[in-house]
Amino acid sequence: MFIQDLNDKRHSVRVNYVADATVVFKQDGRTFQSRLKNLSIDGILLQTEEMAAEGVPCTVTIGVAGSHSRLVIDDIDGEVVRSAPGEMGIKFLHPFEWLALFHVYHSKSA
Repeated sequence: MFIQDLNDKRHSVRVNYVADATVVFKQDGRTFQSRLKNLSIDGILLQTEEMAAEGVPCTVTIGVAGSHSRLVIDDIDGEVVRSAPGEMGIKFLHPFEWLALFHVYHSKSA
């Protein structure tokens, strides 16, 4: 059972899940590949050395590789809320409607 830390500022539970992610910054078209560390209905945490200022708008694509296929979830609008060496937090502008899929996959692989 997952119990969220009472001091955690997040409004929803995170799922620790590793997957490929691509981020495109809307202002300058800069694109980078990354690895997803965890996600929630509100946003994601990426493992990356890329840096961006807080509030920078972006679009995220998440790619989940299976043994014989690949699931791609694209056009996720967000904005950078945290950027530090090694990781970047992105807040989604709309609730992540596919989160239930990750809960199912996470429980199957646990």
